[in-house]
Amino acid sequence: MYKFAKSERLCSKIEIAKLFACKDGFLHYPISVKFKIKESISPQVKLVIVSPKKYQKLSVNRNRIKRLIKEAYRLNNHEIKSFAIENKIDISFSFSFVSQQMVKFDKINSVVNKSLTRIIHELKQKIENNN
Repeated sequence: MYKFAKSERLCSKIEIAKLFACKDGFLHYPISVKFKIKESISPQVKLVIVSPKKYQKLSVNRNRIKRLIKEAYRLNNHEIKSFAIENKIDISFSFSFVSQQMVKFDKINSVVNKSLTRIIHELKQKIENNN
């Protein structure tokens, strides 16, 4: 239940390009979020984590940020997974770190939790508008 398995990672270059071409997204500083949905028989939630060299010059810092985001997602992903299963949709999304300062885990954890809640809220509105 609390793992970040390979099946939860968005690895396909084509799918990643489609995700970043999508206009749905928002910024919860220091994380920028993009998301995309599609209907599916077997719902999945897939994530890509980005820490650009533009903001963090040292690879040590970029890797630390990615580890912190993975851990925060691992602790908070149960809501979005159950939402995807209930509504039978695939959810693909990205977390991009957009700050030049290093941030502590508490801040990242709260931002990831708020971001996941906002994704669910926006998807509920989208589903209601389509019906």
